[in-house]
Amino acid sequence: MEPMLLVQWSVILLISLYVLVKGADLFVGGAKRIGAALGMSSFVIGVLIVGLGTSLPELASSLAAVMAGTTEIVTANVVGSNITNILLIVGVLATIGGPVLISQNLIKSELPIFFIATVHFLSIIHDGQIDRIEGFLLVGTLCVYVWYLLSGGKDKKVTAKEKKNRPKIEPKDIALVVFGIAAVLVGANYTVDMAINIATALAVPIGLVSIAAIAIGTSLPELLVSLQAIKQKETELAIGNVFGSNAFNILLVAGVPAIISPLVVGEVVMELGMWILIAASLILFVNGLARQVQRWEGVAMLLFFVFFMVKLLDFV
Repeated sequence: MEPMLLVQWSVILLISLYVLVKGADLFVGGAKRIGAALGMSSFVIGVLIVGLGTSLPELASSLAAVMAGTTEIVTANVVGSNITNILLIVGVLATIGGPVLISQNLIKSELPIFFIATVHFLSIIHDGQIDRIEGFLLVGTLCVYVWYLLSGGKDKKVTAKEKKNRPKIEPKDIALVVFGIAAVLVGANYTVDMAINIATALAVPIGLVSIAAIAIGTSLPELLVSLQAIKQKETELAIGNVFGSNAFNILLVAGVPAIISPLVVGEVVMELGMWILIAASLILFVNGLARQVQRWEGVAMLLFFVFFMVKLLDFV
């Protein structure tokens, strides 16, 4: 195979990842303002719009993978994203902005669903596949999760003054949502195509490219948000988003594609990713119970992430 062709595919992959992530960012920006104009509470906007928006790149690339017939990309995407969220993002948060304290409210609302979703997912993939029934179970759990959050987080009654000051829906916001979704779809399609091309050319498992490029690439926005949270001293909010993002990734990103077509769990996930996810999730769960992440624990998480990346080279 010509080296220049591999370079070309890699460049297209990077550009596609950028378009994918930027499209999700545009969608969230426009959708948040539309939600506010429609009278949605800040809680609903945060849970549904921001939660969906941050998982949109993973969901779009997973759906594109299903359409392309390479379903093992889906589970590699979920596992890689969740490992990155915990070890890299929480690791950076604690190392730079630590120690990170976790409130009782966060533990009450986010930790249980994080634990349930992770255990649910790991118990499903242990046999090397996710069938349609299991997909429906994951999506059903997501519905219960959203219902629980909404029923427990409703804002106070909106006053007449607040209704009067409610912003109007601007054509610009509608255009951002439409353009954002279009960018996500186009970016996801090319991302999956290039990942398949690169894996085939290098004769490596597609799951390896999915974890090393797609999963980590789609998690970079969360890393940038976390760095911004450190500057604004809102590290607790950032770590709370990790709990919620991991639950959304499992229940939405794995559940919806599994309903469309049964998913295959590749060797990279079965032999390495699943075990690293178990260890990383246990670490975060224990930190949640302790209600804090110390700086030294953040450093240990980053070292664990480096170990994970090095172990991925065994599949080359």
